[in-house]
Amino acid sequence: MIKRLVIMSRGPSLSLLAAICCWALAATSPPAGAQSAVVDRMIESLASTQTLSADFSQTTAAKSARLRSASGTFYISKPGLLRWEVKKPYPQIQLLNDKEFWLFDVDLAQASVRPVHAANLTGIAALLLNTNSLTREQLLSRYGFSDLGARDGLQWIGVTPKTAEPGITSLAVGVDSESLLRRFEIHDNLGQVTRIELTRILKNVAIDPKLFQFTPPAGVSVLRAP
Repeated sequence: MIKRLVIMSRGPSLSLLAAICCWALAATSPPAGAQSAVVDRMIESLASTQTLSADFSQTTAAKSARLRSASGTFYISKPGLLRWEVKKPYPQIQLLNDKEFWLFDVDLAQASVRPVHAANLTGIAALLLNTNSLTREQLLSRYGFSDLGARDGLQWIGVTPKTAEPGITSLAVGVDSESLLRRFEIHDNLGQVTRIELTRILKNVAIDPKLFQFTPPAGVSVLRAP
């Protein structure tokens, strides 16, 4: 049965997920005039990424709140397919395909769905839906890249939107010696810092298309946006 209800999201927002994943989906070629070879190599590596999956562990810190943590698995596939599955502490699935965006809270037995065109996505999140048309010039016109040097055995690259975007103020990406994404640090406009570490990373390994489809289990209340 489809009902009107309020979904209590206990996981990261779609814009955060897109910020995490857009580099593997959006990059098409090395940006001319990048500030360092480290940036060039990262873009080259991401340009060759067709699919990416990994386990993640996430912490969010804020001055006025206790440390929050989550863990799970994500899958992305060109063009514009995303499944972000939180397993702990509260099971939740956020799924984006070429038709719909689903949010499913397992414990609450509640789900919401809206058409992609009605999702009202902007900024970084919008990039996830325009992966095929995003050019290197568009990438450079929207973001500034900076080499932040080495830390914790990784090379860090700062990514800052040139135009103010909802929620996220800056993103730092940690890559290994093969320019593979390993860690992220996301700063938002509330002063929160979210740190995400990836393990068991698989690049360009076939992903079952069924993972990007969702059918609500029996008994789940669904809010369907027009």
